[in-house]
Amino acid sequence: MLEIRVCANCKRSLSKIDIESGNAFYQEGGKVICGNCLAGLTKTEEEYEKNDFVLEAILSEVKNINRTLTYEPASWLTILAAVIQCFVFGSLIFAYLHRHGDVHSYLLLALVFQVMALTFFVIKK
Repeated sequence: MLEIRVCANCKRSLSKIDIESGNAFYQEGGKVICGNCLAGLTKTEEEYEKNDFVLEAILSEVKNINRTLTYEPASWLTILAAVIQCFVFGSLIFAYLHRHGDVHSYLLLALVFQVMALTFFVIKK
């Protein structure tokens, strides 16, 4: 029985002599590829590898730029301001829990803490 083999890429018919002489190669899944297409695939695969390397380099450079843009040096004043900001929240909770009593003192304490925190956040800028 006559078997007709066709190249998977260029659809050129391949004879049994081409396959036996090494001008055509079998790939996974029973596909046959001629020598010309195989040489073309190898060149494009190498180009893809070069492109992947360039894309990886660009991605790493973008990540480095992103890291430097979002980095802010922390000082003890900003840490202190963050802690005082927590005290503001706590004093507002106390003001809510004791809303039938002396609320003004808790709210005034929260206001003082908030001004201190804002001052410490802005002092280095």
